[in-house]
Amino acid sequence: MIKLGVNTYSFLWNESLENTVKILGEAGFKGIEFIVSPPQWNLDSYRPGQFKELKKIMDGYGMKVLSLNMPSLDINAASPFPEMRRMTLELYKKLTHICLELDSEILLVLAGKRHPLLPPEFELIFDYCKDTLGKVIDYTRDTELTIGVETCPAIFIDKVSQVKRLVTELNDPRVKVVFDAANVFSQEDPAEALKFIKDDLCLLHLSDTKTTKWEHNILGTGAVDCVSFIKAAEEINYDGYLVLEIINDCGIVGIQESVNYLENRGIHLPR
Repeated sequence: MIKLGVNTYSFLWNESLENTVKILGEAGFKGIEFIVSPPQWNLDSYRPGQFKELKKIMDGYGMKVLSLNMPSLDINAASPFPEMRRMTLELYKKLTHICLELDSEILLVLAGKRHPLLPPEFELIFDYCKDTLGKVIDYTRDTELTIGVETCPAIFIDKVSQVKRLVTELNDPRVKVVFDAANVFSQEDPAEALKFIKDDLCLLHLSDTKTTKWEHNILGTGAVDCVSFIKAAEEINYDGYLVLEIINDCGIVGIQESVNYLENRGIHLPR
């Protein structure tokens, strides 16, 4: 059965990391995806054992970390600049250690970006991306982490078929796909695209967006057919977590409105 998880992005600017966990724990959520960004997270000063108290709070609520996720606009695994690719790799290395400290199941990674003005050839950027993510895979070789490549409208790998190609060419059984319905929506029908990549999934993201603007908003406020997407997930026998990745300043209110939206349409997913 599909279980309902939640991303912490809506709390990034107005709650501490510990308070965020407590709010979600009190709301009954067990599966958490952390957005890893200042001000809640400062990777520059990370030291081993830093999140021991956070883990204790989560254990008290019976919560687990589904994945750690860095914002896509701040890193670039496919940059023509080797310095940016090295920085991205080093951040993923730090994230790996935090994943292990918090018993996270998934290290979420992104393919990167290609500049829209006179962009370099696709294959060149694809090779940069594959090289960077290959080094992430090598670094995590002795862990049990799943490396989840997220679908993202990043002006580089926009199609689900391209993500599938990347996963195939990385050629490691630990590399899977984090499928984001709002990200895919700008290019393809999320429900149909989900069926295409059904054998490679490790996590689902759901939020709403408009046809005219890329958003990750409360369910029912945009154009994504959230019900059809969940039914498609059920049809392919997906039995992992579906993470509500609501990104606005409404905090728990926006998350609960999204849950209510689903339940009012007969979809009751356990937390």
